[in-house]
Amino acid sequence: MVCHYADLFLKIVSSRDASSKMSISHLSRDAVDLWNEWQIRSLMLLSLFLQIFLSIFGKRRKFSAARWLGPSLWIAYLSADWVAAFSLGILSRSEADSKNWNSIPVFWAPLLLVHLGGPGAITAYSVDRLNKLFLSRLLQLVTHVGVACYVLFRLWSKDTITSVVISLLILGIIKYGERIWVLMRGHEDNNGSQQRDFSVKLLNHLHEIKSLHDGYLLFQALETLLKNLDLVTGKQELTYDLVSVQKAEEAFQLIEIELGFKYDRLYSKVTMISKVRVILRSITVVSSIFALVSFSRKSNVVYSRNDRIISYVLLIGVVCLESFSIISHLLSDWGMIWLSRSKTASAIVSRINDHSRLVSLSMKRKRWSRLMGQHNMIRAQSNKPVSKILKMYFPGKWNVDKRRKVNKELKELIFKQVWDKRSRYNPSTDDFSGLQNLLAERGDQVLRSKGLFDKFGWSVAGVDFSQSLLIWHIATHVCYLDDSRKNTFDKTQSCVRSSRSLSNYMLYLLVNCPTMIAIEPSEKRHADTRNHLLLLLRNARNEVKPSIPLDALSFQKTEVNAFFEKLLENPCTMLKEIEKQENVEKSSLLDGCMLALSLQSSETAVNGWSNGKKWEMISEVWVEMLMHAATHCRWKEHVHALSQGGELLTHVCVLMAHLGLSKQCPPELNREVEDRKKRFGVFIDRNCQCV
Repeated sequence: MVCHYADLFLKIVSSRDASSKMSISHLSRDAVDLWNEWQIRSLMLLSLFLQIFLSIFGKRRKFSAARWLGPSLWIAYLSADWVAAFSLGILSRSEADSKNWNSIPVFWAPLLLVHLGGPGAITAYSVDRLNKLFLSRLLQLVTHVGVACYVLFRLWSKDTITSVVISLLILGIIKYGERIWVLMRGHEDNNGSQQRDFSVKLLNHLHEIKSLHDGYLLFQALETLLKNLDLVTGKQELTYDLVSVQKAEEAFQLIEIELGFKYDRLYSKVTMISKVRVILRSITVVSSIFALVSFSRKSNVVYSRNDRIISYVLLIGVVCLESFSIISHLLSDWGMIWLSRSKTASAIVSRINDHSRLVSLSMKRKRWSRLMGQHNMIRAQSNKPVSKILKMYFPGKWNVDKRRKVNKELKELIFKQVWDKRSRYNPSTDDFSGLQNLLAERGDQVLRSKGLFDKFGWSVAGVDFSQSLLIWHIATHVCYLDDSRKNTFDKTQSCVRSSRSLSNYMLYLLVNCPTMIAIEPSEKRHADTRNHLLLLLRNARNEVKPSIPLDALSFQKTEVNAFFEKLLENPCTMLKEIEKQENVEKSSLLDGCMLALSLQSSETAVNGWSNGKKWEMISEVWVEMLMHAATHCRWKEHVHALSQGGELLTHVCVLMAHLGLSKQCPPELNREVEDRKKRFGVFIDRNCQCV
């Protein structure tokens, strides 16, 4: 009896196991079938979403410095091509079955070509790979068009909507070809004089349009500089005439427009509108609309309800993206120049300006972030250290305390000092060595002009530029801390704000963009200075057995401030402590503290030296350092910065170049030419006496 119940129990258990296995197997088959059915459909929708994301946010990196934007665009940019290419591969393995209600629409293959053509807002993520991108895109065009044709051949049936397929195939080839052309295009025709005539005619109608034309003329000169070529005399005089008559705000506005043109040429499809582009754009719009209309008339008898919905979403998405691209192009700086070239178009533009603020609003758009990053080495010690994983796998500018607006006061300060430097240089009489000496100034000229070079010259002359920058950064912070503690100055004073902003901005460049600012390797010097400060702060805690590494330490703001307040109260004792703990090779902490104490004592040591004059001198030193870094940075780094919201350093560099303060703006009387004339005269006298 017991054996009977045992056998019955085993049968029940075995039957349950078998049924559970069957259910699991059935469930897995259902999941596989569901995945096979929705795999390509999900990928098509994902590809459309990536195109929409790149179209909307792709142009934002021109003027946005948001930390999340760069990594997000990078992921979307790489994923968009991969998803579209992968989807084409899946379609190439699909089987034709006209009797199957769930058969995949044939026109999805050429529609993927449209996605591979990319949006107009972003064609290249980085300028470093433009040449390689051109060759790879050219090869991909051939292969992807071939795969799309192969898919059409495999899946073609009597129910295929031919008009939709042909329309999308034409649209996809045009957009893909446009992307390749953008990557390999060279210079545009130089119509500077003609465009300048138009800008003069439009002056009475629309002042903003004239600024656009002037900015485009500067952009043409910039193209010469970016190729590391010397500006010829005519272009140099033209850029000087355009910029020299402007006020500070207007001059920076022209530079902003000019660099906006350069960004569009490098990273987007937006460029000067021509008859060919108008024709091609008309074809793409008509093709997208025609494909949508044709599908709406014949889809009910061909595809399932789900595929019709997905196809409608995809086709409507293509129409909307094309329309968005055209509107964005027409409202861009390139579109405004094109509209203002003919008399009819200029009359239309002027009438729009009279009755609407559309043109004015489009002209006032941001063409770069208008922000400068801020990183204070002393204040950063109270921040939580950035994870090494984030630094390694998510590259970005993590060492940014905040971003500060480049205000009008700072622009005027920079413009004033650029003009001061330009006033000490005459291209018609000075040789190239004189220009090089001007460009080599990095704070020493300011100290000499105020009679303080003997006292503070050691901090800017005879030391590396990165070391000088760190010394003045520490000194600026300590001086501000001391004056705030004593309440001896107005914190809202323009020179105080400018000094602190430029000090933190230059350190931000040193930490986050070392290739832009460093003439010599600077990572070791900054790391040693930071570790030196961390070591002193840790010792101030009186920890018996410190177990946490220096890189992982963070301190309260009160702890950091207490250390420097103690320095200001007992300078000799603290300086000896700093010097004793200086076991790092290239720390600038001791020099920075000594400079700060010397600056603070100058109010009583120097006759007529007030707190306001001290901060005025500090701000001018920082501007001169900014100009020095701007002119010694390679053009490649300036161009790369355009794709990340732009940098003030780039705008200062271009401003100086247009005023003739650049190594690529040689004097009119070049020493080499003069020497050649002398040699020619001597040769004629010696060898051609009989003639």
